[in-house]
Amino acid sequence: MIKEKIKEYANKIGIEYIGFSSVEFSFDFIERLKERRLNGHLSGFEEKDEFKRVDVSSILSNAKSFISIAVPYRTVDLDYSRPYLSKSSLGIDYHIVLKNKLELLKVFLKEELGAESIYFCDIGPLHDREIAYKCGIGFYGKNTNIYTKKYGSFVFLGELITDLYIEPDYPIESKCGSCDICIKSCPVGAIEKPFYLNSKKCLSFITQKKETLTYDEMIKMGSRIYGCDICQDVCPFNKKAEYSNIVDFKPESWNINIEVERFLTMSNKQFKETFQKTSAGWRGKKVLQRNLIIALANLKSKEGYNKIKSLIEDEYFSYYVKYYLNRLGEFK
Repeated sequence: MIKEKIKEYANKIGIEYIGFSSVEFSFDFIERLKERRLNGHLSGFEEKDEFKRVDVSSILSNAKSFISIAVPYRTVDLDYSRPYLSKSSLGIDYHIVLKNKLELLKVFLKEELGAESIYFCDIGPLHDREIAYKCGIGFYGKNTNIYTKKYGSFVFLGELITDLYIEPDYPIESKCGSCDICIKSCPVGAIEKPFYLNSKKCLSFITQKKETLTYDEMIKMGSRIYGCDICQDVCPFNKKAEYSNIVDFKPESWNINIEVERFLTMSNKQFKETFQKTSAGWRGKKVLQRNLIIALANLKSKEGYNKIKSLIEDEYFSYYVKYYLNRLGEFK
């Protein structure tokens, strides 16, 4: 009864996928986290201590259940022959969209069921994907993404911890079988074995690095400005995935058809009114502009050539402008 009431309300506020589980994590999961830490394969964006990632009682005393939600985000396909931002960074920042829905759920749990709860979406010590797996939202792909039946892996995840006991759902076993297309298709070999990602290699991570990029990293970035979709795009399971109808995730013309000159010369005010509203915006204007220069270099495109060349005296951009000119055969 409680479970059905929560699901019914979730559907009313636009949450199609919702699941429930206990707050205990398996020993195998903790060992997987430990393996990645000891191998130095964490991105640095997540909590390093695997025990903090499973210590639910320190977040909410008397915690009894997880509630996991998944919201679809793919609204368009992309033209990779031009500089682009990944599908997950189009439209309004998903943190805002999901937090609004999670806040509504939190209020519902309190007012209707007298339950206390705390929610997270991407930011926090917990592991969104493992919680989604435990709650039966979808199965783990070999690329470590969670796959839903309707939308494939093109979903954003969030969760609540609550002191309310809710009958748990069951995890779904992987449907990957012997397929390893995602592993073979990763340009940097970041999926080092099935269900294991070296985040330090991942192109999505590389586009977010603030540190100086190596020549090899820049080459492998291709036409990416932010994020990477390749291991999802090649997945046979995603070929039949439906598109999202969530208006908030539909792209504006400025973030799907990048105007090079405008992008490289935008003021802080213009950035705040556009790209900062997306999930890519948190990395700041300069990192995204750097990535655009690298993308144009890899495409050997002269779009915005004069503006890019003029940045060679800029302390931050000089290294990347030289890479650009080198790729065009103009700098040795």
